[in-house]
Amino acid sequence: MSICSLVVQARPENLSSVSGDLSTMQGVEVHASSEAGKLVVTIDHPQREVCSQTMMDMQNIPGVLSSSLIYEYFEENPNSDQEGD
Repeated sequence: MSICSLVVQARPENLSSVSGDLSTMQGVEVHASSEAGKLVVTIDHPQREVCSQTMMDMQNIPGVLSSSLIYEYFEENPNSDQEGD
């Protein structure tokens, strides 16, 4: 299990479209935003690699200036015998 929290800085004029694009990404939830273009975002996914890829994909959304990882929690699935479960 992997849970990441980020602050995404968007151009203020693109805040609505960036928030919408983020919300369509797998495991992504937008929790708060400010008129200055800052968004509080989490990514929740069982596979750590998916979270990493999602963070990189966020950089390609038009209007995103930056994203900063604030917190990450990762725990191996103790019942898993196969990688990726």
